[in-house]
Amino acid sequence: MRPLVPTLYTALTSGASSTSPEIYGSNTNAFVLNKNDVVEIVLNNLDTGKHPFHLHGHNFQAISRSLAGSGPYNASDATQTDFPQTPMRRDTFLVRPLSNFVIRFRADNPGIWLFHCHIEWHTAAGLIATFIEAPLDLQNSIVPPQNHIQACQAQGIATKGNAAGNTVDLFDLTGENVSPPPLPAGFTTRGIVALVLSCLSAFLGVVVISWYGILPITGQEANGNEQGGMVAADGSTEDADSAVEQTMAAPKTE
Repeated sequence: MRPLVPTLYTALTSGASSTSPEIYGSNTNAFVLNKNDVVEIVLNNLDTGKHPFHLHGHNFQAISRSLAGSGPYNASDATQTDFPQTPMRRDTFLVRPLSNFVIRFRADNPGIWLFHCHIEWHTAAGLIATFIEAPLDLQNSIVPPQNHIQACQAQGIATKGNAAGNTVDLFDLTGENVSPPPLPAGFTTRGIVALVLSCLSAFLGVVVISWYGILPITGQEANGNEQGGMVAADGSTEDADSAVEQTMAAPKTE
């Protein structure tokens, strides 16, 4: 979930606490990397979809990728001798369904770097991690341009403090943005009530339509359908039988 303060500004304004991943938010999936650490990422894909994962700030080594359906990575099943001597370099690597991959890079580029699925709505749904790389070095090497600060101010975005905008206690995340809770497994009480009322409404609707359909046709509707009418010159109407009787009774004239 997006923090109230951009992660870069939290890293730049939190002093020695910038090395603590907790201050970057509960749902940021933050990992703090030391400068020049060799970072190895094991990614296990536990669903049936394919995910092209992209890393900002680095061209990583593609160490290993398993076949679809092979399950999570098991370190006991692989040794360093199974890895290529000269791994290819990528910034995006596809993980197959129900499988895993291993990538490696050196943390030699201080910054805030995202590692995420390159399918946009997967990223928006939270399939993303944040690498805070060498934050103390970052504080000594970057000064945000004033127009960046002004852009944040124009949007009401804070530029100091932790993920909740707290500048006094950096470990107090009260008021931070958090992800929605997981969907419940099965029906809730409200769902059951809504289902019952929907079924009842549908049943009553069918009953009313059926009842209306079997009613006899009576009154003016029957007369209009079964009897013809004649219109007089003055606009009045009379039924056909009456008009025939009057015609037969009229004297013949020449």
